[in-house]
Amino acid sequence: MTRSVALTRRGWSLVGAALGLVAGSFLLGVVEMLDLAVGAVALIAGALGWVAVRGSPELVLHRRVQPARLHVGSDGRIDLLVENRGRRTTPVLAATDSFDEGRRAARFLVPPLAPGTTGRAAYRIPTRRRGRYRVGPLWLAATDPFGLARRAWPGLDVSELVVRPRVHDIAPPVAAGSRIAAAQADEPTARALVSDLGDDFLTLREYTVGDDLRRVHWRSTARTGELMIRQDEARWRSRAAVVLDVRPQAYDSASFEVAVEAVASVVARLVRLRRRVEVVTSAGEVLGTGGDPRHDVIDRLATVGPDPVDRLATVLAGIRAHHRADLVVAVLGAVDDTSRGALTALGLDAVVVLTRPSRVATGSRLTVVDASGGDFASAWNRTFTQWPRARGSSPRLPSAR
Repeated sequence: MTRSVALTRRGWSLVGAALGLVAGSFLLGVVEMLDLAVGAVALIAGALGWVAVRGSPELVLHRRVQPARLHVGSDGRIDLLVENRGRRTTPVLAATDSFDEGRRAARFLVPPLAPGTTGRAAYRIPTRRRGRYRVGPLWLAATDPFGLARRAWPGLDVSELVVRPRVHDIAPPVAAGSRIAAAQADEPTARALVSDLGDDFLTLREYTVGDDLRRVHWRSTARTGELMIRQDEARWRSRAAVVLDVRPQAYDSASFEVAVEAVASVVARLVRLRRRVEVVTSAGEVLGTGGDPRHDVIDRLATVGPDPVDRLATVLAGIRAHHRADLVVAVLGAVDDTSRGALTALGLDAVVVLTRPSRVATGSRLTVVDASGGDFASAWNRTFTQWPRARGSSPRLPSAR
């Protein structure tokens, strides 16, 4: 274990005072000042020797992130547990846990711990920006009784923390092609659809981020101790593709974050509808398949950034040519003529989310969500709650597969 022995600020102040006393003794001819200087130096040497020879306490430390999955804007904290497995009571320890490559740090004191006891500490972490952050290393330090010297040693290694994009509660993309929510259909129709699709019944499931809290089943929640949600959506087995435009010229910094949050929210909603979701960027990078626990798309979205490679038209054409999806959600920045033409030629049920002011013609199979004002969730929900009435048509039911 690497240990570092150094003087504290108080120790360096005493060094300065000793030098001043030596200088004053020679200038003024006062022998007593030199005696004080010698005593100060001896005290400093004794403090350094004290911290150098004392052994490090036998401690076991744990770092835990609460909650386990952090999202932008959520309350997050890190809990630290310090357990004394030695035979002696520990001294007062100073702990420093760095965050975000050392640009920030949490500092606190650990009180003396008797053998076999555990101390706990916690500090809040910033979640204003999505990304992957490094937490640690955590250093512990002990000082001599006078606080003149300190010995520091690492207590915990570096660990990674992921702040995922915010996931909004949005309505399902109903009334377009083969999509309908069972909650919006009458009961006989819903039962018929469930029967046709091979689902046994509408059931309960555990709460996931973005679920409508009005759908909490409180009786089951009280019985299980876990927040349970009524599963009222019919579980379609159709495929969906979500395309994220990552061209840097299409965004400013604010609108790009809106686009990432839009993709995360759409993926979370479609996964709750039991749809297979493929997420791909305009550069052609496949971020993964929503709902696959081995490859979490939301985690990948935490670190996605602009990419100058522009293959948006090729990506859309590939989805159409290879029949990779029967629903496409394209989240775009500023739309140019090439992208506009690719959307027109798509020939599939598609939802276009615009995060920058652009003009895209709405068609019979194309729904446009204008989120250029920055409020994606409101724009999406407004579009899909008013869509059937605005179109003057009723939702079309999915065909049995």
